[in-house]
Amino acid sequence: MPELLRSVVSRVRFFVKDRRQTPRLRVRLLFAVSMSRKANGNGSGRRERKLKGHTRDISINGLALNVPQVHLDGHYLAAEGTELDLTLELPGGAISMRVISRRYERLEEPELGCNYLMGARITEINDEDRQRYMTFINEGLAQR
Repeated sequence: MPELLRSVVSRVRFFVKDRRQTPRLRVRLLFAVSMSRKANGNGSGRRERKLKGHTRDISINGLALNVPQVHLDGHYLAAEGTELDLTLELPGGAISMRVISRRYERLEEPELGCNYLMGARITEINDEDRQRYMTFINEGLAQR
């Protein structure tokens, strides 16, 4: 029975992967993510904590993030619709963006200390960072 279940899951993953609308670049980049804190003017001096991880793949619209946990400071990072601030380390310097978590799954085998895979959609990125991000993806895809 477990083999049948694995087979079905494998086929579903194959089907779902083929439905992606944008090409994905499989690349491991370091990132730091924190809960999105919009400025409220209260002058809170509380330092925000960041969770570090690495990407599994990236696309123009989103990222697959390997993270060690799905909770940060009592907040559930992977809840659908949660806004996160993400700093991504590209060759040549870091870029910043705001993302919304879309889904997550626990990995059967951890990857470099990361136990979860989280899918995130990019919602905000400044023009300069977007240009660097898109150039990185397009150059990577051209080398395939």
